[in-house]
Amino acid sequence: MKIWKNILFSVMMLALVPAYAQEEQELTADNLLAAMRDMTVSQGNKDVSGRIRKAKLKVPFSLSLRGETIAFQYKEGEAWKRFDVRIREDKAELIRVEKGKAIVMAPEKFADKIAGTDVCYEDLSLRFLYWKGGELEEVGDAARIKGRDCYVVRVPNPTPSVGQFAWVRMWIDKENATTWQIDGYGADGKLRKRFSITSVQRLDDGTWFFKQMKLEVRNPQNPNRTIALNYLEMDDLPGKKN
Repeated sequence: MKIWKNILFSVMMLALVPAYAQEEQELTADNLLAAMRDMTVSQGNKDVSGRIRKAKLKVPFSLSLRGETIAFQYKEGEAWKRFDVRIREDKAELIRVEKGKAIVMAPEKFADKIAGTDVCYEDLSLRFLYWKGGELEEVGDAARIKGRDCYVVRVPNPTPSVGQFAWVRMWIDKENATTWQIDGYGADGKLRKRFSITSVQRLDDGTWFFKQMKLEVRNPQNPNRTIALNYLEMDDLPGKKN
């Protein structure tokens, strides 16, 4: 269970971990994702704050890790709203918390936008990281992201009718199993959204953490054109090295 609860927090926080031993298992897409989860350090209870930014709009948000639950809170107008990601052995459940009551989120709500941004519940929960049945892709020079050599993994949506994407493509660092970029594609094969790490912060213990993630929304008719930019920005963490 610890593997599953840590993967989401790891990607949101971008904890860089030691290289995994490739010779210990067959090199497959599923094993790469499993290795990324296995090598994630145990986070314990964590509380992190930041904002979602789109142009001049800034939406404060926080996330807290407690056991098998990751609680997200965001401010919409003057009110704070909350939804949880509850970790199960093979999936992540999205739960709305309204007036103290927990309500399982209907799948058709996963793609609802949050507080006037282009970030939706599925984006924040990174639900697609739980999908299996992926395959490694050979993409040549395109496998390098920010000067880092990566494995490129394509993972299909096991339930294509649920959520925004029919499949996603992920760039996983060969040295430290970090995910640097995630592309989400529609059933038509066109790029819909791109998630990419734009900056990180280093702590005194030598660990690196996600500082800013960019989310690009692409034009459905011309996926090479970005029509909206959103940013997930984390506040400085305790122990940041200046």
